[in-house]
Amino acid sequence: MPDEEPPVPIEEPLVPLPAEEPPVPTVDPEPLPAPADEPPVPTVDELLPPPAEEPPVPTVEPEPLPDPAEEPPVPTVDELVPPPAEEPPVPTVEDDCASAMAAPPMTKVVARAATRTCFEMYYLRLSGCTGHKRTA
Repeated sequence: MPDEEPPVPIEEPLVPLPAEEPPVPTVDPEPLPAPADEPPVPTVDELLPPPAEEPPVPTVEPEPLPDPAEEPPVPTVDELVPPPAEEPPVPTVEDDCASAMAAPPMTKVVARAATRTCFEMYYLRLSGCTGHKRTA
């Protein structure tokens, strides 16, 4: 038997076995109840709620208007302009005080020179001159 070749397997696709289906129970439908008489359709009057009891509304009589009084007189222009206010007396300045208030002539010269110096320094700063030597 050694001379015999082993049998060649046959390849067949595996098909699943049909499943056993359980029997479907049959249910007898329950008999429907006999249709009852349809209720009557309500009318609109039956659907509306009864009106609420409202207290009586008191009637209010309007008060009589008073008789128109005489119109006040229209003011004239003289009555509208207020009387001139009393101005307090203006104090008089004595000559001695006035001369002390004025700046002496030398002060004006110094003020002009200081102003000129400030403008010159401002111009020099704008032009890039700072007054220091540049070291390159």
